[in-house]
Amino acid sequence: MSSRYNVGDRVTIREQFSIFYTRTQAYTRGRMGTVVQQFETGLIPEDEAYGNEDGRVEPFYKVRFRQADLWPEYSFPADTLETEFSESWLLPAREEP
Repeated sequence: MSSRYNVGDRVTIREQFSIFYTRTQAYTRGRMGTVVQQFETGLIPEDEAYGNEDGRVEPFYKVRFRQADLWPEYSFPADTLETEFSESWLLPAREEP
């Protein structure tokens, strides 16, 4: 399985509601970040949590966010946060003009 994104790509996290287990934090949804690392494919957390060993596999990515982009009131503009996502949670970023 090939990876859709590369290190350095800007991505947006899907604004997708989930009533089931997901490792995708709500505060990252709809926010833009930068891919900083690619991982091998793996079983997505939504299937892994329910013991579905034959579930969907996807590439995983570590994405870096500026904390001020996640929380506008955050007072240290250089601080960042990194977290991992399976590919289905990512969209190509649309930069504002």
